[in-house]
Amino acid sequence: MESARARGSSLTERVRHQRRNKSERALGGETKATRRDAMKESEEQRSPATLLTRALLGLLGLIARLFRWLSSGNRRDTVMIRDDEEETPVFFDLETTGLDTSACDIVQLSALSGDRLFNVYLLPRRSMDPGASRVTGLTVDGPRLLLRGRPVQTVPHRRALSNFILFLRSFPRPFLVGHNSRRFDWPVLTRVLAQFQLLQELEDVVSGCLDTLGLSRDMFPLPRHSQAFLVQHFLRQPYGAHDAREDARTLQELYRLWEPSEELVRKHKTGPRRTGR
Repeated sequence: MESARARGSSLTERVRHQRRNKSERALGGETKATRRDAMKESEEQRSPATLLTRALLGLLGLIARLFRWLSSGNRRDTVMIRDDEEETPVFFDLETTGLDTSACDIVQLSALSGDRLFNVYLLPRRSMDPGASRVTGLTVDGPRLLLRGRPVQTVPHRRALSNFILFLRSFPRPFLVGHNSRRFDWPVLTRVLAQFQLLQELEDVVSGCLDTLGLSRDMFPLPRHSQAFLVQHFLRQPYGAHDAREDARTLQELYRLWEPSEELVRKHKTGPRRTGR
């Protein structure tokens, strides 16, 4: 009986030993297979075909970025700051109820970059000065805004200003460009935006505001530097002054013609937190 138990115990040990050897062989096979797969994957990553594919993808990305830059309105409309950064000028103008920057209200806001135009009329919250009505053709008749006697559609201030900021957001790193903007348009715009708690949103979007009045004085020794004179001198074309759309359009044409240097642009740009100073 003891002999039978001994034989049984010996048989059990042999079975366990065989199973252990089989398990170790299987594990060893899996480890070798895993190593082979890793080596194969590493070789594939270093293969000429893979390296060429990666290089082509990088080149395609560079070409796509260059295409976006060239097609952003006009090549002259984009100031290249660094290889990975660019700024887009957005030309703008305001028509207002008067000339007092601390109190006047906006009645027309226009902006242009390339062939993309933003234009809104606003029903002012205060009366129009006679002088402002005379030069702009804009008058108020009760709840209506009239342009040379004809009603124009108006947009509430908050919606108009919010839509303006959305328009600016559609451009890569926009900065505003206006004529005499440092002393007039920029202070008026930022004051009205602050009244509707929207100034911070603008400051988060634009890198500043370039004044082409100072820019033109720096670039050209002319007897006058009003926008009307500059349009006549450089563009030789009819000019509908005191229409914000026309002011923005002709200013863009002047800017393209002048091609100011990056140094001059920086010199005459007002930072977003330096309103009017």
